[in-house]
Amino acid sequence: MFLSLIKKQFKVFLRNPSELLLLLALPVGLITILSFALGSLWEGNSDFSKIEMAIIQHGNEEEQIQEFIKDISSSFPLDETTIQNIETMSPVSTLLNEVLGNNEVKEFITITKLESIELEDARNSGQYNAIIEIPEGFTTDYLISVFDEGNAPSFQVYLNENEQTTSAILQNILDYYQYQHSLFTTIGKHQLLTEEFTMPSLDLTSEIRIASTKEKITSSIYYTFSMSVMFILFMAGSVASHAYLEKNSHIFDRILLAQVHPLVYLASIVVSTVILTMVQVGILFLISYFLFNIPFTNWMLYLLVTFMVSLAVGGISALLSSLNFRSNSATASNLFMNAFVAILALLGGSFFNISGLSPVLAEIGLWTPNGAALEGYLRLVQNASFSSIQPILLNLGILAFIFILLAFLSFPKRGGTV
Repeated sequence: MFLSLIKKQFKVFLRNPSELLLLLALPVGLITILSFALGSLWEGNSDFSKIEMAIIQHGNEEEQIQEFIKDISSSFPLDETTIQNIETMSPVSTLLNEVLGNNEVKEFITITKLESIELEDARNSGQYNAIIEIPEGFTTDYLISVFDEGNAPSFQVYLNENEQTTSAILQNILDYYQYQHSLFTTIGKHQLLTEEFTMPSLDLTSEIRIASTKEKITSSIYYTFSMSVMFILFMAGSVASHAYLEKNSHIFDRILLAQVHPLVYLASIVVSTVILTMVQVGILFLISYFLFNIPFTNWMLYLLVTFMVSLAVGGISALLSSLNFRSNSATASNLFMNAFVAILALLGGSFFNISGLSPVLAEIGLWTPNGAALEGYLRLVQNASFSSIQPILLNLGILAFIFILLAFLSFPKRGGTV
């Protein structure tokens, strides 16, 4: 009898073309429209062009270093080691050669040296993401601050405020440079400079290598998953609405007369929703695979995430059915499809990546069935392992347990109104 109840649900959907249109054709249409309409914008956000930086230096650093050595030698004698250490303490050369001239940094930053008279034109042109102006006597003032109690000098940095991402990158690099020379200044003041001491180098290799191994998230990939997990929520409302129609048309009463326990009927709603949802997701993914060439490399993990989110959707369907039966109306399922699906879709990132809007909302979204499933799919498309999606599976498992438990606790004992 249990299998007959599940079979009945399949027949109900096959006899309702409008339901199939909503659950299958509409998401495919939206995926196609959003992928093409937002594709260029999406690609524009993901592509990263080189950062253009201009350097304007007033004065000659080498001359300032030799002049400083000459001046300080007149006060007290300097041994060869100290002179060599002073000659290596060239802040401008360090910035240009070791920090900005680092092989990894040069891959995304282009340095252009300008004359001082070109400063205003460069600032007004908007051609450069950043302009560094090193004032006259900067190296001399820096060496004085190291060996004396003078204040450390500063140079002017002009950042393009319209390029927030590149400005943040440059700010991090310059913060590293500041840390490097603050360390050098402290060591120099405490007379700890030795031949063995070397400045720490900027190492970006590991970060760049890790980033390059991930699959690029395109608009087609994102909206395939986001629209799929949104429309499986409609499956829960549809099954719950059909269950109430069976009660309203006395089909449910005949099922009870056949000695079927009400909770067995409720369990059949959970199982049938799980199967229908998995079939729905499978069809959507299959269509997307052929239309947009979406990669599904580790299909077993995709299947696992799909099963867990389908189980959560099955719990929602059972809970909505219980509420419909208790209120003797389809208000719960109608309200869910007309209002709550949109709220869950927003929190779950179905319309756009909500993490860019608010990290707090993104965390809340991971506790929605669609949001957790979307995060799981996006991790898998970037070649994530099972351990990477374990927290997602745990979230979905907890949600499924809560929904199913509430459904069985709230379902009328005799299947009728309370």
